[in-house]
Amino acid sequence: MDIRRCLQICTLLLTAALLSTAVGCRSSTVPLGKIAFESYRDGNAEVYIMDADGSNLVNLTNNPAYDGTPSWAPDGQRIAFTSEREGSPDIYVMKADGTETTRLTDGIGFNVVPAWSPDGSQILFSSNRTYYEPIEGGSIEVTANTKLWTVGADGRDLTRRTSQLGLDMYGSWSPDGQSIVFMSVRDGNPEIYVLGPDHTEVNLTNNPAQDMNPAWSPDGSKIAFMSDREGNMEIYLLDLADGTLTNITRNPANDGDPAWSPDGSKIVFVSDRDGNPEIYVMNADGSNPIRLTNHPADDIHPQWQPAGR
Repeated sequence: MDIRRCLQICTLLLTAALLSTAVGCRSSTVPLGKIAFESYRDGNAEVYIMDADGSNLVNLTNNPAYDGTPSWAPDGQRIAFTSEREGSPDIYVMKADGTETTRLTDGIGFNVVPAWSPDGSQILFSSNRTYYEPIEGGSIEVTANTKLWTVGADGRDLTRRTSQLGLDMYGSWSPDGQSIVFMSVRDGNPEIYVLGPDHTEVNLTNNPAQDMNPAWSPDGSKIAFMSDREGNMEIYLLDLADGTLTNITRNPANDGDPAWSPDGSKIVFVSDRDGNPEIYVMNADGSNPIRLTNHPADDIHPQWQPAGR
């Protein structure tokens, strides 16, 4: 299966051919570090990195298969990503310079969209692999039900994290590593859920619109996500203290795929405001959007290198 189509169908992210330019010049106030992202500029999906101001673009994967959805290790020295280079979509890890690539998952089902835990010990991902639920007198086989799983950074200790029927994807860890926010369609439309330390799974959005691709802020106080509740895809911030929801993009184009800078002052995101999906950065309140990429091919799924690099 074409992994790009698989991800679009599974997340209902049909509109997330999201996204492109903002006003302004490159700013010296953009935090340091690098941004990893998925790009189709070479004709197929590859993982690229660039400096946080959009300069020094490098293709890390250079492989004819699909490579995408990068996620940084907390030390900033490794990147987990999804690849089809051995046939099925699986989770791989490479050094931040693209060398020493290792497959972590086993080729059973599809295994996509990794997210590294804050302590670096585990990688969260989505998989439709078969599993068994205990029932009185035995167990029941559950097939083709995409759940969140974790695997150790060494490829061991595979564990299913979510349990209810319905597709779960795009997980993001809380800064303390105790909770996971994610997108689920278990209620018939994409909603933002949180998996707590007590294993409860709670719907945070409860809205008939599509709410997707959440990202927990570095200080743990907010969750950024994309939603079409006002007609087009916008980026919203949910304040976890009081439940306040704020649209921070307010643009007639589609904006999504938010990811925080390590200090929480900026959000990198994808927009099609200039005609095709490009990567932008803005202040965490939505002000001063700046385009970082400029290419006719799609640039999506940006992730900021952690400060521990």
